[in-house]
Amino acid sequence: MYVPPARPVDARRLLLAGAIGLTLWLGATFLWHVTYRQGISLAVILFLDQDFPALLGGLLLLTLAAPFAEGMGLRLPAPRARVIVPLILSFGLIAWAGHYWLFQNYSISRDEEVARFAAAYMREGLFARPIPAEWEAYRRAIMPEFFSPFGAADYWTAAYLPVNSAIQALFWQLGDPNLAGPALLMAGLFALWRVALHLFPTRRDAVWVTMLLGLSSAQLWVTAMTPYAMTGHFALNMIWLALVLRGGVIGHVSAGAVAVLAAGLHQWHFPPIFIAPFILWMLLARRWTAAAFHIVVLAAIVIVWAKLWPGFLVQSLGPAADVRPSAGVADKVGSLFERLGDRWQPLVNLSRFVAWNNILMVPLATLGVFAMRWRSALRGQEIALPLALGCFAGCALALAQGYGWGFRYAHGFIGPFCLLAGLGWARFRPAAMRSLYLGVVITLVMSAFLVWRTHVFVAPYAASHRMIDASKADVVLVDPRGGLYVTDLVRGRDGVPGRPMVMNLGMLTLNQVDELCEHYVVELFDRAEFRPLGVPLARWNLGRMDALRAHMKAEGCDKPVLPPLPETIEDAFNASGDVL
Repeated sequence: MYVPPARPVDARRLLLAGAIGLTLWLGATFLWHVTYRQGISLAVILFLDQDFPALLGGLLLLTLAAPFAEGMGLRLPAPRARVIVPLILSFGLIAWAGHYWLFQNYSISRDEEVARFAAAYMREGLFARPIPAEWEAYRRAIMPEFFSPFGAADYWTAAYLPVNSAIQALFWQLGDPNLAGPALLMAGLFALWRVALHLFPTRRDAVWVTMLLGLSSAQLWVTAMTPYAMTGHFALNMIWLALVLRGGVIGHVSAGAVAVLAAGLHQWHFPPIFIAPFILWMLLARRWTAAAFHIVVLAAIVIVWAKLWPGFLVQSLGPAADVRPSAGVADKVGSLFERLGDRWQPLVNLSRFVAWNNILMVPLATLGVFAMRWRSALRGQEIALPLALGCFAGCALALAQGYGWGFRYAHGFIGPFCLLAGLGWARFRPAAMRSLYLGVVITLVMSAFLVWRTHVFVAPYAASHRMIDASKADVVLVDPRGGLYVTDLVRGRDGVPGRPMVMNLGMLTLNQVDELCEHYVVELFDRAEFRPLGVPLARWNLGRMDALRAHMKAEGCDKPVLPPLPETIEDAFNASGDVL
């Protein structure tokens, strides 16, 4: 793709404009979500702990770096496979190691745990996990949320579509399910590189801009450390685009297969949002056959994942139980608009998105939008148009996400942001790379802070899980009062419920608690255990649980979970803080 040069944009002005724009956005975010307290959600808690300090530091460094931004900088080699592939492999290895170091082999959110839960039963060749008869009465306390309603009286099944979990199950069979995210990250980065080569055959600096923005995205490689399906969306979106740009029958048919696969990762509506702008692009270019084919693919996505898959579950597992089914097309669309009405948080979510990606990604992507020649765009000759429309859609649908390292609902559009930035660079910047290098250095400093704060946030939950998992009791009841999202500790071992069977105390009746205390060895895990480990404080006033706890105390069924005894003298010294 030939990008005609335009009047260059001064790098110093680019950095200062980015700093000014981010300052205004960050100020609005703080005023709306903190000063006037329009709802303190988990995203706002993480924003204040992680993103706000990182962005303040980034703004300061960006401002200080602006006077030195113009210049050539180091000369990079041609972005050939022998250079790019080892770089991609190294980031894949970082993502794999990070699951064990940064996240301590622990998936903090219920979304991730449910994905791993499904991978565990798929690894055994099952479509769902049968609920043992002795635990059927307690099934909702054991699986509090994100379960499929189909056959829910007899089976535990993940609420999400199966492809992400199936990929994890495949890597589990190969040795480690935690390799799935890094493998998808590497596949997505490789496809991003191929697309950049296609778009900028004569501008190796623009290819490097695209790749360095992708490689320096902490959101990409930290999310790849987790079981989240978003890494799969990034990878399959980029593979889809690479195949479409390849063209021909093989390219488009393969892209159609990738789209159907991507729609089954966890929720089917994500790929259509990415693909629809490219269908418009094809229609504007009068590529009727290609556009018609991909419209048929979108219809196939709805048929396969919104109709056939729920029907298969009903036939295999039984009708819906416990909660109403919500897998239909009308349910999905209605739910989306309902959430836009009461859970739309663009300020905080997009601030998190900026913090976890390269500090220059948004300013350069904005240049990419201005690089469009609008008459050519309306004739379908500018790929910047579908890229920009997709990025806008990904940012506009800024729904509350709960946990996330960056803004994960826009994860599948990081590739288009990087490509738009490459287009902006190719149009408005000469091959003077110093400003980009400064941006990468600033981003790495911010990323180091974000990684540290993430490790600090996750560590108490990982320690709590290890403490529960080490219990010798038959049943551990988690009292979630007093801790932020402590109910997410209700889980099994490696996705498999078992002894100790962990339950949410708040979802049990008085009679159920009596039966458990009568027939099983029961231990409690509450604020007395998880607060000393550092779990963030939260106050839940649940009078019914006060009555449950008082009854358990009266019956002598409130033994706490205790940390395991040290096995060696070194463990004893460590546990005592070396005071013995």
